[in-house]
Amino acid sequence: MELLQNLWNGILDLTKLLVIPDWGATIALLPVFMGVIVMLYFISRILLYRRLGPKRRRPGRIKPVTPPGLHMPGPTWSPFLAAGGTFCLFLGLVFPGPLLVVGAIAIILSLLYWGREGLADFDHVAGDHPQLPAVIPAGPPPGVHMPGPSFRPILASLGLFVLFLGLVFPGPVLAIGLLCLIVALLGWLNDARKEYRQVVRADSTGHLENEPAPSWPKTLVTVFALLVVAAVALNAGWFPPRSAVGGGAAGGSPGPSGAPGSGAPGSGPPGSGGPGGGLQITAEGLKFDTATLNAPADKPFTIHFDNKDTAGTPHDVDIFDGSGAKVVDNPVITAQAVTDYAIKPLAAGAYTFQCSIHASMTGTLTVGG
Repeated sequence: MELLQNLWNGILDLTKLLVIPDWGATIALLPVFMGVIVMLYFISRILLYRRLGPKRRRPGRIKPVTPPGLHMPGPTWSPFLAAGGTFCLFLGLVFPGPLLVVGAIAIILSLLYWGREGLADFDHVAGDHPQLPAVIPAGPPPGVHMPGPSFRPILASLGLFVLFLGLVFPGPVLAIGLLCLIVALLGWLNDARKEYRQVVRADSTGHLENEPAPSWPKTLVTVFALLVVAAVALNAGWFPPRSAVGGGAAGGSPGPSGAPGSGAPGSGPPGSGGPGGGLQITAEGLKFDTATLNAPADKPFTIHFDNKDTAGTPHDVDIFDGSGAKVVDNPVITAQAVTDYAIKPLAAGAYTFQCSIHASMTGTLTVGG
């Protein structure tokens, strides 16, 4: 009786699913039902096309034959090997480790193998075709205009180099680079105008005259070189002399010895304190004169920074917290000068001060210790 009762209950549960279905679950399965219908439709189409007509409607594939006198290089795996090596190399840049070395080795080997195949193809072609004498025409054919040689691309490239150099070392170098680039581009535009004028004139005369070969731009290059040297001297602080600009103080107007902005460091041991009760740091010989500093917690303080390194050597003092995040980003001092960095209040803890230009110049800042 119990077995029959369980069987009857199962029939009733199945009937309940059909009579009173769970519409939420049914709607959730609707995409699955649609996918099954689409798959069945495609399968029926494939089976239908399999039964249509003969299996082959054209002759079999004919192996191509290279025409006489033409050389077709054979297939090679080198592009695939180079692509795999490049993938491993870039993957190694994301996940440093053996993948970086494997990728570099794979690229080098695949390129060497590719070059060997190219040399073999070249030797094959050179062996099949005799060396013919080179024919150098005296000039372009009649009616053909060939632009003459020009130094403008080289001058524009030099100007662009100085311009990008000025983006790294802002100041007069940037202005001189921009000037050199503008002059080179204007000269290039003038050459194009002359060529266009000759082409227009040839429409009426029937004879096209090419512009003569340009002479070496000695004067222009000399002027550019002198301007670049002068810009570097100004940017490095070699000219004018420092005595004429008040000692090059960066923290304020000249004052008595030991006063803020006067350029004279405060008394006491390194890092013990600068003018006005701040902290003192001196940069000389690509290193700081102190490796430890102490500052009050939750209070603003001042870092009196003295850059005594050689002229043109940039330095600054940035502060990083324990996680490595930069919490204070101070401006860079590019010349032998003195400045006062005003530091915002910091929470108690251990910090790191470091020169953003030279990572080896670093130390420990203890706040509230």
